[in-house]
Amino acid sequence: LATTTDCMTVPIERYVQNICLEVPAPPPGAFEVQLSILSQDIKFWAPPADQPIPYVSLPNNVLFECLDIGNILFAWYTLACERKVLLVSGQLSLLTVCSEILCALLFPMKWSHLYIPVLPRSLSPMLDAPMPYLCGISRDNFPFAVEDISDETVVVDLDRNVITLGPGTPDLPPLPHNRRKKLEAALKANAGD
Repeated sequence: LATTTDCMTVPIERYVQNICLEVPAPPPGAFEVQLSILSQDIKFWAPPADQPIPYVSLPNNVLFECLDIGNILFAWYTLACERKVLLVSGQLSLLTVCSEILCALLFPMKWSHLYIPVLPRSLSPMLDAPMPYLCGISRDNFPFAVEDISDETVVVDLDRNVITLGPGTPDLPPLPHNRRKKLEAALKANAGD
């Protein structure tokens, strides 16, 4: 902690008081208010009023490290069209985090279908359910579930950045080209390639 003999020219209480009384709180949904103290940038943010805090505080970078932007858009659009999506990874924690992030990306819509972020081997017959689902399965259990996976399922391999469509997967309605390009550009600008 900095002391008055270090680099602080006033007592720490003054900095705290200044922050509490003088720095405006960001309105709900605003990205952040940035303040510089002792050459350190401090950022304050407030989640959108109509969005739960867990959605705002998810480590979204994890999904962008696993999948490229095109595959993220395809997985998101598949879920938005209420289709069957199966995530596969060797890391169980990755399945849960990426499932939650994909659900958060649907906001303001909400995933209201079958949702099992880490599907145990004993429940693999559920992958042939006649309803949309978002499930995750470990790479170790995947070979045992292959027989149960519906022909309409979109399999998203988080470890290899690969999406595989089942032989019976219906075509998705096309996204308007201009909107897709605009969304891709915004994602690249904010998340990188």
